[in-house]
Amino acid sequence: MQTFDVYFLGEMLPNADPVAVRSAVARLFKVDGDRVDRLFSGKPLRVKQAVDAEVASRYRATFRDAGALLQIVPSGAPAPVSPGAADHGVSPARATEPGGARGMQLAEPGATIDHSPAPPAADIDTGTLEALPPNTGSLEDCREDKAPRPIPDISHLKLVED
Repeated sequence: MQTFDVYFLGEMLPNADPVAVRSAVARLFKVDGDRVDRLFSGKPLRVKQAVDAEVASRYRATFRDAGALLQIVPSGAPAPVSPGAADHGVSPARATEPGGARGMQLAEPGATIDHSPAPPAADIDTGTLEALPPNTGSLEDCREDKAPRPIPDISHLKLVED
């Protein structure tokens, strides 16, 4: 059975009230004052370790109800990096658009995004092929005749009105 580690990085749902989220998360962690500020520092805080997918989902739902986001990673994987970590000298993992994928950026319209060389053209000999005039061909030679299936006996079935 695969297990997961659950991390809080201080992230909030878009359009969530920061004051309300901080208050709700403080209640979840049973902390107050300066300790709440540390929860929202952007440093990964492991909330739970080596839990199954169901338990991890319950934690995610609880934090989502509070207006906060959790990161769930396979147990033993490195801790996730906060989206704002680039501002603190940590390697970036920033989403460029709201709801976008971390570490991805949108290219400008019309930009070439694949600069790898094109594959070589296939060397196919078409010298023995011929084209028929329009509307002269048939697909009859492709037809597969299948034996008809017997109809099952349904005489024992009855319709009952509600």
